[in-house]
Amino acid sequence: MAEKQQEVRTAEEELRSLIAQIEALRAEIAVINQTIAELQSTQATLATIKDLGKGKAILIPVGSIVQVEAKVEDVEEVVIGIGGNLSVELPYDEAIEYLKKQVLALRDQRRVLEEAIAALYTRAESLLAEERKGEKGA
Repeated sequence: MAEKQQEVRTAEEELRSLIAQIEALRAEIAVINQTIAELQSTQATLATIKDLGKGKAILIPVGSIVQVEAKVEDVEEVVIGIGGNLSVELPYDEAIEYLKKQVLALRDQRRVLEEAIAALYTRAESLLAEERKGEKGA
C-alpha cells in the first residue's frame, strides 16, 4: 500500500512539473507573439511613412501622452537595433527584409515551443491515463 501511495505522489509531482513547464512555455509564446506584432507594426509604419513621401508631416510619440510633429525627409535609410545596444543603418528595402526575417525566425521558435507543449500534454495525458487505470485496478 505504501508503494502505491509513493507511486501516486511521484505521478502527482511529475504532473505538477509538466503543468509548470507548459505554463512557462505559454509565457514564452506570449512574448514571441508580442514581439512579432511589434515587428509587423514597425513594417507597416515604415511602409506608410515611405508612401507619404518627402516633406509630409507626421506625429512621433515621445512618451505615453506626448507627440511631436516632424517632417519626413528621407526614408531610404533606416536605423535598426540589432541587439546588444547596437544599431545599424540599412537601406529601406534591406531593413524591411531584416524585419521579415526576424518575424520568420520568431515564428519558427514559436512552432518549436508549441511542439514542446504538445509533447508535455501527451505525457500529462499518459500519466492521467495510468492513474485512472491504477484506480480501477485497486
